[in-house]
Amino acid sequence: MAHFSKSVRLPYTPEQAFDLVSDITRYPDFIKWITAMRVSDVQILDEGRSSSLGEAVIGFKGFTERFTTRVLKDPAAGSVVASLVKGPFRRLRAEWKITPVERGADVRLDIDYDFKNPFIGMLAAANHDIAVDRILNAFLAEGRRRYSGPPSVVPGV
Repeated sequence: MAHFSKSVRLPYTPEQAFDLVSDITRYPDFIKWITAMRVSDVQILDEGRSSSLGEAVIGFKGFTERFTTRVLKDPAAGSVVASLVKGPFRRLRAEWKITPVERGADVRLDIDYDFKNPFIGMLAAANHDIAVDRILNAFLAEGRRRYSGPPSVVPGV
């Protein structure tokens, strides 16, 4: 079982930061190892919240895997939570939390996961810092593209 957290401060509004992380349909456009994403079972819940299924296909160095998560988006709370439905994990929970700050937003990513295959789990654990940095930098680059401005790579990310 692995757990990691990382946060960055962005010069975007909390709404822009939320839109960026909650737009799972477009993840394959800017996260290079997510090769496909299918969103289904979209449900509008109370108070602006929504729920959907996200089926991702990931590919890395000839390795391809599919997994499905239930994604709960809550703009009022500034959170996007993806929980495992099926895939190569025993457990997977990823939570984005957006907190307003003066002139921007703090964006935090917490991920807990455990792979069914111990070999894949060891490989993931050995590389999870690199993977998280690449994920966050992909979001930073997409934010820069969408909102026409900084940041570039954030130090330590």
